[in-house]
Amino acid sequence: MRSKKLLALTMAATMAVGGVLTSCGKKDESAKVNEKTNDSQGTKDEGEKIDEEQYMKIFLDQEPKSIDPSRSTDMYSNQILTHMVDGLTRIEQDENGDKIVPGIAESWNVSDDGLVWTFNLRDAKWSDGVAVTAKDFEYGVKRTLDPQTGSRYAWLITPVIKNAAAFNSGEGTADELGIKVIDEKTIEFTLESPIAYFLDLTYFRVMLPQRQDIIEKYGESYGSEAEQMVSNGAFTLESWIHDSKLTFKKNPTYWNADEVILEDLTMNIVKDESARMNTIFTGDVDLGAVSKAEWREKFEAMDELVYSSKAKPSASYEIYNQNNRYFKNDKIRKAFIISLNREDVVDVLYRGVGQPAYAWVPPSVQIGGADFREKADSLPVKKLMDENPDPKALLIEGLKELGESENPADMSITMLQSGTDARSREFAEFEQQLLVNNLGINVSVEYYDWAIFSEKLDNLEYEFASLGWGGDYNDPNTFLEMFTSTAGIAPTGWVNEEYDKLIADAAQTIDQEARLKMFKRAEEILIYEDGNMSPWIFRASSTFTRKYAKGVMTPLFGTIDVTKAYTVGRK
Repeated sequence: MRSKKLLALTMAATMAVGGVLTSCGKKDESAKVNEKTNDSQGTKDEGEKIDEEQYMKIFLDQEPKSIDPSRSTDMYSNQILTHMVDGLTRIEQDENGDKIVPGIAESWNVSDDGLVWTFNLRDAKWSDGVAVTAKDFEYGVKRTLDPQTGSRYAWLITPVIKNAAAFNSGEGTADELGIKVIDEKTIEFTLESPIAYFLDLTYFRVMLPQRQDIIEKYGESYGSEAEQMVSNGAFTLESWIHDSKLTFKKNPTYWNADEVILEDLTMNIVKDESARMNTIFTGDVDLGAVSKAEWREKFEAMDELVYSSKAKPSASYEIYNQNNRYFKNDKIRKAFIISLNREDVVDVLYRGVGQPAYAWVPPSVQIGGADFREKADSLPVKKLMDENPDPKALLIEGLKELGESENPADMSITMLQSGTDARSREFAEFEQQLLVNNLGINVSVEYYDWAIFSEKLDNLEYEFASLGWGGDYNDPNTFLEMFTSTAGIAPTGWVNEEYDKLIADAAQTIDQEARLKMFKRAEEILIYEDGNMSPWIFRASSTFTRKYAKGVMTPLFGTIDVTKAYTVGRK
């Protein structure tokens, strides 16, 4: 999204621009679709006759590290969890855009001071017949916050739920958390302060229900195999052939099973871009993200495919390990930031889909109902470039400050790249040549599959690396909080007390004008003052869908969702 969601940069050109769907199944021929919902091309017609066999196939670009809600971080796991686990709410999409709808919670209310949220749960069951209760939600949130779990997403709710920060840091206890089970069907959350985006967190992985008995049974391996997982969502995970595919079946115990038309869903793991394109071309998948111009031209000529593109709250970026010999210097980091020709990145690497990023928060993200990018009226990367027209000169200044050789040719640095396929190499070689040309340094590349790549990031075993990020909810906080010193989601070794305080203060107020000023200042510190990261592009979707595939939801702040999808006229 994710994740939506930590991604390899190469995946940003595909996964964030769509995804690919696949599957197989059966439905009674006389079945009709009567509800009206948004699909990939428009709105369903009432009484539309659906195919007898109901199945879809989608693919993942990479093998997820885990689908444990507390420990997973990437959008590949999030796409799986979207189809398996319902939270208190769900993020869906209609003709008006994203909307938060009831999930396991059929209703909720908030106190007048905005501090206490009470959720009333519907009758729902897990796929093994066990009732979904308030204790499952309590356990899930507490497990995510427990420092022993080591969740890399706990930072999302530590400033939100009362006493969560103290518990997560080991200074408080679980009993002190602002989480209270009233009865089996009622759970109450007390917040540190009124939080403008709290409801947006209730559909995300950090607040998903979890089964304590299942997790204790499998221990540290939980989330790594299909047989370990139970579902309270639309589908159950039937099999997981690692690095190959995941297969799902409609969940007969799902509380909203009557609205689930698909009987089977398959997610194929296809890492190679050419292989993914061929599966779209041959019809082995039902929709897919397409970046290369030659493939777009080929697919546009096919009557059975429909093209769509829209801006996404998603961006590609680069980070620098500040424990590194060179990247501990801010001028060297800034030299890397301003040496990048973002227009070329869009045109060459993303085939013209997307727009250059001269700031971090994408244009599609709002604050108080208004576009943050327009309200902020600032471009910290542009400001850096205007003040430093020669990136090599800035680099030399940094080398001099470090007491290193002032000849850039004596500097050797290694790029960490996710993926070993041709597309991954295209990305790495593009930047490698750019840095050699613009800075005169020596750049080598180390290629790793996603699981190892992300592990090396976590352990700060890298020098610099490129990634992608998709917003989890519609607020600038989802892009800026990830760089606080306690978040750990984009590890660089960077600590800035003013930045941390700005993000913390923004979470403690619902005054949107005050939050706007805090976020604008934080973004300036992040890029212009400290050069902690380098935004590359703001991404857009570029997707081809089979005309028979209906009801596919692609929320801006969620993953591809086929829980209400179906097919009409599949040949």
